[in-house]
Amino acid sequence: MKTELVIVGGGLTAARAIRSYREAGGAGGISLVSHEETLPYHRPPLSKRFLRGEATEIPHVEDVAFYPDHDVSLELGVGAVAVDPGSSMITLDDGRRLRYEQLLLATGARPHRLRVPGGDLEGVFALRTVDDSAAIRDAAGSARRAVVVGGGFIGMEAAASLRLLGLDVTLIHLGAGLFDQLRSTALSDELAALYRAHDVELLLEHQVAGFGGERRLEFVETTNGLRIPADIAVVGVGVAPNVDFLANSGLAVENGVLVDDRFATNAPGVFAAGDVANVFDPLYGRRRRIEHWSNASYQGAEAGKVLAGEDGGFDHVSSFFSEVFGTTIRVFGDVSSFDRLSAEGSLTDAFVAAYGSAGRLVGALTVGKSKAFETLATDLIAGRAPIDALEPELAVG
Repeated sequence: MKTELVIVGGGLTAARAIRSYREAGGAGGISLVSHEETLPYHRPPLSKRFLRGEATEIPHVEDVAFYPDHDVSLELGVGAVAVDPGSSMITLDDGRRLRYEQLLLATGARPHRLRVPGGDLEGVFALRTVDDSAAIRDAAGSARRAVVVGGGFIGMEAAASLRLLGLDVTLIHLGAGLFDQLRSTALSDELAALYRAHDVELLLEHQVAGFGGERRLEFVETTNGLRIPADIAVVGVGVAPNVDFLANSGLAVENGVLVDDRFATNAPGVFAAGDVANVFDPLYGRRRRIEHWSNASYQGAEAGKVLAGEDGGFDHVSSFFSEVFGTTIRVFGDVSSFDRLSAEGSLTDAFVAAYGSAGRLVGALTVGKSKAFETLATDLIAGRAPIDALEPELAVG
């Protein structure tokens, strides 16, 4: 079977790419291959409103009619196990093979698992899909004590949601502070105070040694000998790009699929976008793999244009947000590498941090700031402005 465009992966990136491809004039049949049984949906509610039961359904990116209306063949509940760029073929896990003219890899990422005893006990969860979130929510309904492992955005959001559901929550994190990948001690301290004010027990600089129980989870043990009673545990310690099926494809893979700023791989006709793509970011002159909703949406839309033969590509200031206990944290640009950090404010009022590298503003973090301030910060980052250009605005924006 031959299809003009095959998209492997059924998330936000894939849905955005389909719409953008058609709007840019892309013709021919499209096949959407996804190991999930559902249509592409939005993931941010999984750790927030859906997990807390405030929403009973996860919104689809596009409605059911969108796919037949746009000549999309849905291959749901089936995954790709191999790609052969030489013959322009992909092999599915049910044995079928699809031939393509163009291929978009949008397979996303999967949660890391802790390689410790008891990780497969009933009551130990990861959080990535709607089924994961529903299972955690259901288990939380009869639980009293929860342990969350990981102090990044998934762990923090899950811990906040479980606490709001009335569970006693202990958050275990290997790092010295919450959200420490942002490397702002001031922010980490503010977040720790926020969580303690909501009676979340924080065990920072602790490492999980194992999960214990007879047939289901009863406790979590740390490497320094602490034993924390638990009815459920949620592990949120990062993700890995889904690239295993590309092992013999000849595609360049390193922390994701290597692509240029137009999402092209080293194989003709093969592209990658979203969480799985390690894309060249011209703003910073280096590759980045970005794992957030806004990036998946943006890259999908831009990749669709490229696949249709129009102008498009990665050329913007990336951003993401996290919401915990009613506090929304927004991050703009790249805060992974910097040599100067200025921060002002508090989470109870407003907080902002400016990240600089070699004198240039490369990133910003805001809480409770105006949309105008966020636009200013984004524009300054895009314009490669000096860090001093934002610093006078920290206290007044």
